[in-house]
Amino acid sequence: MTTLHILKLGGELLGGDSSNLAPLACQLAQMPQPLLIVHGGGKQTTALAERLGIEAHFHNGRRITDAAMLDVLVMTTAGLLNKRLVAALLAQRVRAVGIAACDGNIICATKRQGTIDFGYVGDPIRAEIAPLIALLEAGFVPVIAPITHDGRGQLLNTNADTVAASLAAQFAAARWLDVRLWFCTPSGGVRDADGAIIPALDRQQLAQLVDRGVVRDGMLPKLDAAFAAADCGTAEVAIIATEHLPHARGTRILPVRRSAQ
Repeated sequence: MTTLHILKLGGELLGGDSSNLAPLACQLAQMPQPLLIVHGGGKQTTALAERLGIEAHFHNGRRITDAAMLDVLVMTTAGLLNKRLVAALLAQRVRAVGIAACDGNIICATKRQGTIDFGYVGDPIRAEIAPLIALLEAGFVPVIAPITHDGRGQLLNTNADTVAASLAAQFAAARWLDVRLWFCTPSGGVRDADGAIIPALDRQQLAQLVDRGVVRDGMLPKLDAAFAAADCGTAEVAIIATEHLPHARGTRILPVRRSAQ
């Protein structure tokens, strides 16, 4: 069966300018197609916000997004970072097309509710993969920024890990090829207290690592998204390093049905 690879790239991998994207683009160009890329941009968003005098706030690794921060996120992720990555991929003869998750109604989200007011943060409620299938079947590589919408004209900031997991789950549910979701991080995987990469991780192991403070901050929403995708039937979910592409060497995320075996 043909495999669809979905790569999620953390913003820390995209650097501060276009000059250091060439090595990353070279690694990505080695991936077999069809290929879909989702990227973040938290580091660059925070840096630009600071330059503009806008203070960043987080809760459990998730960004609190007021109207000013949302503007910065759109400028940074859907604008500068997205187009820089597309240009770098085009230089490697990858037919990249840069879009945001709101384009084509790919992901519609709802403003997050709860005891913490996250502002303009959206949780996906439905995903429409038809526009992505059209691009993939035409030989393009979609490069997706994590800006969603609520269906009523409001843009929302959605965690890029969650966007990638939502799309993987939707492709898996549609049985569109064999779906493999790889989260690319500088750490190359989930590491234990001694700094060694854990080859496979289930929810019980994760709970123990969280209780001991080994896994924290931004890794928490990433692993929440990874387990959600694994439990929804994605053939493979892993946390890896880009330098190992096109192979998956890192931490394999085990869904409930396998971790119980």
